[in-house]
Amino acid sequence: MVAIVGRPNVGKSSLMNALVGMPISITSRKPQTTRHRILGVRTEPDHQILFVDTPGIQELHRGALNRQLNKAAVSSLEDVDVVLWVVEAKGLTEQDERVLSLLSKAKGLVVALNKTDLLKTDRDRQAAFAVGKRISDALPTAELVPVSASKAFQLKELVETLMRRLPVQEALVDAELVTDRSMRFMAAELIREKLFRLLGDELPYEATVVIDRYIEPNEELRRTEIDASIVVARASQKPMVIGEGGSRIQKIGQSARHDIARLIDGPVHLQLWVRVKENWADDDQAVRSFGYE
Repeated sequence: MVAIVGRPNVGKSSLMNALVGMPISITSRKPQTTRHRILGVRTEPDHQILFVDTPGIQELHRGALNRQLNKAAVSSLEDVDVVLWVVEAKGLTEQDERVLSLLSKAKGLVVALNKTDLLKTDRDRQAAFAVGKRISDALPTAELVPVSASKAFQLKELVETLMRRLPVQEALVDAELVTDRSMRFMAAELIREKLFRLLGDELPYEATVVIDRYIEPNEELRRTEIDASIVVARASQKPMVIGEGGSRIQKIGQSARHDIARLIDGPVHLQLWVRVKENWADDDQAVRSFGYE
C-alpha cells in the first residue's frame, strides 16, 4: 500500500488517476478537492499497488471539516508500506515545509516532483534543482522522481521506484477491483467535482454533496435513479449554485450525469436540489453526519 500525501493542489489525485488508469479521485483547481481517503488499485501482470489518495495537508483553515481532513491525511502515514510525497517541481511553499516536517519517520519515502512539464526556462530548472537538494538534505533516504501527472511523464519510472520499496507478497485484492468506494459515493464525488469546476472561486470551499436516493436498475427500472442535494453553508450561496433560471444547476447535473453514466456503463436519471446547512463546516457533528469520518 502507498499513501499519496502533500499539500493541496499539487496534483495528488491527478497522479493517482494516471497511475490507476481511471478517474477514481475527483480533481479541480479548488484546494482540498479530495476530502476522503480513496483507494485506487493498479494491477499489472507483475505487480499490484494499492494507492491511498488523501486530503491535502494544510493549516490555512482550521474549522471542523479541515481538522478532520488533516487527521485523515496524517493518519494515513502509519497504515501503509510506502509514502509517496507529491510536491511541485518549481518550488516548496510553507505548507510543503509543514508536510516535510511530518515525514522524517515516513516508511519507504518516495518523492514525486510533479508538474515538470511547466519547467520552461533555465530559472525554472534551477528552482527545481534547489527543491531536490532541499528535500535530499532533509530526507536523505528518500528517492526523488521527476514526473508530470498531466503528461504521463516518467510514471513507469515512478512505479518501478515504488516497487523496489514495496514488500513482495500475494495480491491483496481481486484483480478486477479499481477502488473500494461504492457507486453511490462516486456519484456524489462526481457531482461535487462539477460543482467546483463550474463555479470555481465564486463558490466558497464548504459546499458538499449528499446522495438522498440511489436506485440501481432492476426488472422494472431500466436506468439508475439518483436524487442528490448540494449543501451550502449560507443562504446567500444557494442562488449562486442554482444560477439564473436554474442554468447553473442544470449544467452541473448534465455534466455529472454524463460522467456517472460512463462510470456505471448505463443510463442515469439525476435530480439535484440545493439546501442550506448554516456553517456546517465549523460544526463537528454536521461534518460527521455528512460522512467525513
